[in-house]
Amino acid sequence: MKERTVKRLDITDRLALLSLLNTPGIGNGRARELVEMFGSPADVIRAPAKEICQAIKVKLDVGRAVVKSGRSPRPAEKIMDHLDRIEARMITIWDEAYPSRLRTIDDPPIVLYVKGEDSPLYDYSIAIVGTRACSDNAKRVTLRLAGELASAGVTVVSGMALGVDSLAHDGALKAGGRTIAVLGSGIDVIYPPSNQRLYERIVSQGAVMTEYAPGVEPEQHHFPQRNRIISGLSLGVVIVEAGRNSGALITAGLALEQGRELFAVPGPAGLPRSAGVNRLLKEGTATLVETGDDIKEQLRSQLAPVLNVAATLTLPKLDENETRIYELLEAGPLLIDDLIRRSSIGVVEINRQLTSMQLKGLIRRYPGAKVGRA
Repeated sequence: MKERTVKRLDITDRLALLSLLNTPGIGNGRARELVEMFGSPADVIRAPAKEICQAIKVKLDVGRAVVKSGRSPRPAEKIMDHLDRIEARMITIWDEAYPSRLRTIDDPPIVLYVKGEDSPLYDYSIAIVGTRACSDNAKRVTLRLAGELASAGVTVVSGMALGVDSLAHDGALKAGGRTIAVLGSGIDVIYPPSNQRLYERIVSQGAVMTEYAPGVEPEQHHFPQRNRIISGLSLGVVIVEAGRNSGALITAGLALEQGRELFAVPGPAGLPRSAGVNRLLKEGTATLVETGDDIKEQLRSQLAPVLNVAATLTLPKLDENETRIYELLEAGPLLIDDLIRRSSIGVVEINRQLTSMQLKGLIRRYPGAKVGRA
């Protein structure tokens, strides 16, 4: 059977896709294969069981399970209803909103559950990962690196784990920038639970995403799977601190497989928690970095649209909200909270406007959650 062009998915297709993914014997890869062979998820679950089996070479029981799942849409409907209640959304690999860089990796998730802001700036992302039990020096370095990148408009990606991951998110947020947290659990399952407040801050100033359906608890095997998304979203991956068996090294390996730039912050010689990063540097698989400028310089051409883009001499045409924001910034940079208060523009809308204005080269972000004219 030849592959077909997948049409734009409507709500019936989305429910069918969720049913397909919930079918025993059908995982991410097989579900994508079936949809691209039949043309849409709805066409898959309406197909005869034998035809499904022949298409992906599985036992008849699997084909029958697919057909059965299509006759029982209630579990899929519950997922969609739950996403609405928690103000999250489902993005499929066939949607325009799907992250373009992630689409190119081996085995990309065909569904992402996302809560937070939509932004074209997510294409300009750098991941920062490392050990959970990090040193005081690693804490300082992570906060500084994340802040330097975020204040220049780069989105910081990490996994919201304790240690380096959480600090990477925190550093980006404190700089007034964007950050993405990729979870190893459902979009509504915060892990670790102590990161409840961090999760809320990320949602308000970035996005949380996962390939796992709502309600799915974190399991050990989820995290290596999750790591391919962290690196897949990013132009490059920075390892701040990692021992020889650190999970961050899994992300490093995935970054190299995906053709991403790999960076490492050197650690003190002889310390176990530095062994992994120092080995990457010794082998020449990672570029040594100490500051955000080191990373920006290495990726300058790819990050050019967000690296302090100079405003053109002729100011582009602004809409009403953009004009109000630009006028308020005439006297100098403002805290985003003050800008929201003075402009009377809502949080979600002002984030959209700031994204648009940054891409136009009109504004830039500063440390301390401030924005000013470029």
